[in-house]
Amino acid sequence: MRFDVSANSRWGREMRLLPLITLAIGLNIQGCEAQNDFQENQKIPGPITIGPQWQVLELDEPLKINREGVQGLHIVVDSDEFSSNFNYGDDLSNDPDHYFDLRNESGELVAPEVVVVAQDGTEIELTPISNIGLYEGGLTVGMGMRAEDIRLPSPPFPEGVERLTSLRVKSNVPFTAEYLWWLVEHHPDMLH
Repeated sequence: MRFDVSANSRWGREMRLLPLITLAIGLNIQGCEAQNDFQENQKIPGPITIGPQWQVLELDEPLKINREGVQGLHIVVDSDEFSSNFNYGDDLSNDPDHYFDLRNESGELVAPEVVVVAQDGTEIELTPISNIGLYEGGLTVGMGMRAEDIRLPSPPFPEGVERLTSLRVKSNVPFTAEYLWWLVEHHPDMLH
């Protein structure tokens, strides 16, 4: 039996792509790791039940602002129980005010609301600006300050705001968040 690995064989052509594929995977992994290396990233443990009444979450450790980057608060839910609203083909899925909200297993729109409170009492309303899937199988609603165009990153937090000491949360439909994740999402040091 002869095994042909010459450049003209199919195997040979695929093997020549191996270094490029390896490099692409390495850069992707490095970019994901860089995303998790910022000292400002913080996990707020759950589960957290979010219902129709405002509830205040006092933080044991304040959330820190990274002035060079763009940050968001991710509400992490079970991807077996929720999906992104934009995956549906109805009018509500195309509504820019609800594009990044969730749908539960019954197909109901789940629209979380978040207000963060800074150390000086400044209140900042966050709105859904993204949905991402996590390696652990979760799904998140990324909450940030809304830009004029949903394709643009969130604007920076107001000057003078360095730490967020509490959150107020509510939702039109009660749901349970597995945890909350304060995350540097874009930064000049991250690979794109």
